[in-house]
Amino acid sequence: MGGTGNMGSRVARLLEADGHEVLAASRATGVDAYTGQGLGEAFAGADIIVDCLGAASRGAKACIDFHVTTAGNIIRAARAAGVNRLLCLSIINAREPSVNRFMGYYQGKAAQERAYLLSPLHVTILRTTQWHDFARRFSRTMRVGRWAFVPRMQSQPVAPDVVARLMRDTVEAADTSPRIVELAGPEARDMAELARILLSGEEPAVRVVGIPGLGLKVFSGGLLPPVGVPLDSETFDQWLEGGRRA
Repeated sequence: MGGTGNMGSRVARLLEADGHEVLAASRATGVDAYTGQGLGEAFAGADIIVDCLGAASRGAKACIDFHVTTAGNIIRAARAAGVNRLLCLSIINAREPSVNRFMGYYQGKAAQERAYLLSPLHVTILRTTQWHDFARRFSRTMRVGRWAFVPRMQSQPVAPDVVARLMRDTVEAADTSPRIVELAGPEARDMAELARILLSGEEPAVRVVGIPGLGLKVFSGGLLPPVGVPLDSETFDQWLEGGRRA
């Protein structure tokens, strides 16, 4: 699900390279998880469902509705098709009220996690911190002319290809795979700083302006992983030097 998106397409390519038959389900392929259209046909004969869906809206009401509705439709269709395993991509700390209070997308992901973990399916939730390429996304969200306004917030980003490989490995694991899998990057960095570094090479005419977080938890360490979360070793700078900007 969401197999044509940023992460879904990466995971699909890795699984296909390992010899698995993959259906990259999306509206473009006639599968709509929100309405339920095409889910039964897509799940027929499947061994596992991978949910990389993301809501287009950032408002809490819309995000919660999207993620709860799609999770419910997927659970029902999976049971009808006899599919017992599901892997869902999520976000570290999205469940924390102090973090998601003003983050509608995080509230939606928290509701999605609850729906899946309460289902009769064998569900694994894979939570990660933000990815290295998120700095680009933030720089395009609030753009005025050649000025990009990016929140000054601490994150511990992880390389997206590393996340994709972990998802691939989790898919290929036995049915006894853990209920919760987590991964973070190796170092805390400021998102505005990362956007400035990234755009200096991609869009040198654009100037990045860091916006203070005004005391909100999400901007003052709320995105950092809890103690004990496994860390990948690839830093943001190594990711850039390796040419893996996409």
